[in-house]
Amino acid sequence: MLPAYNDMHHRHGGSAWPLRMSPGHMATAMGMTTRQRKSLLKNVLQGVLLLCVLLPLWLLFSANHSEGVSQTSGAAVLAGATGLFSGAGKRGRKMMDQLPPPAAHLKNLILVAGHAVFVGTDYHAAQYESSWFLEEYQKVPGEAQSFVDHIALGVKEASRDPTAMLLFSGGQTRRAAGPRSEGLSYWVVAEAASWFNASNADSVRNRTFTEEHARDSFENLLFSLCRFYELTGHYPEHITVVSYTLKRDRFTSLHRAALRWPVANFDFVGTPVPPAAQGAQEGEARTVAAFKQDPYGCSGDLLNKKLGRDPFAVGPIHPSRCPEMKGLLQHCSPYMFEGRLPWAKE
Repeated sequence: MLPAYNDMHHRHGGSAWPLRMSPGHMATAMGMTTRQRKSLLKNVLQGVLLLCVLLPLWLLFSANHSEGVSQTSGAAVLAGATGLFSGAGKRGRKMMDQLPPPAAHLKNLILVAGHAVFVGTDYHAAQYESSWFLEEYQKVPGEAQSFVDHIALGVKEASRDPTAMLLFSGGQTRRAAGPRSEGLSYWVVAEAASWFNASNADSVRNRTFTEEHARDSFENLLFSLCRFYELTGHYPEHITVVSYTLKRDRFTSLHRAALRWPVANFDFVGTPVPPAAQGAQEGEARTVAAFKQDPYGCSGDLLNKKLGRDPFAVGPIHPSRCPEMKGLLQHCSPYMFEGRLPWAKE
């Protein structure tokens, strides 16, 4: 007679009998497995979660113990464990911020001040007024070509100096043009023109960048200095500004002086305004008079004009990008900034 199995029964060592269940008990066990499946999954997940909590605590405790740091409370340990992950994110951000600047070898700055945003579909047609978003006073024959001339002149200057950075400066200044910047518009026009067939076009292209916050001519110069630092890790030895010859005095006498930039290390090259641009002289005279009263362009009409040229709330360049310029970037006064500047001889 076969032995009776009233319950699960393990065979005796050496026995040939396999593990057996009575039919009734097998049904009961299978029924429990089905009922407890969700509970089992829940227990597993709780175990994994507990492991995720305890492992960082253990790692933190081990690290602190090895360094001779004692944790005086459970709250301190928990706070440290919580910071383990956020700290890793901060370290990652710090490592990214500490990457070497992409153009540390460049010494001089060639600045092309932007005047309009490209809104066309063919960058090869940049010489046509219809390709640009123009203010009423700019809608004259030859205006678009003057932009192209500035871009070409900047490329020419950069091709002559292998240590120079070419920077196209200008922000997203026109709402109707969309969130496109003047600086990037100029860069793409140069790209479409094959960098005007410069003999060292590849070199010029690799040394050309954009500054996309400036909202007026003073910010063209101010923000480009900050941008140069961001890209090189130092400030330029020499600056060359490219714009309309009409604006020579504005840049060389007013903006340069407001930054206390050495006159010996500053040049200006330009092209004439289009002959059909009536009223250009009078308009420039008004702007120069305004900057004489408000050299940093931070009040009155100059401020209002600047705010009107920021329809997408991009704002000014942030001082964290060039810490030594923080005081200058935040300065607003009819008087010259007297704080320390990295390029000014004391």
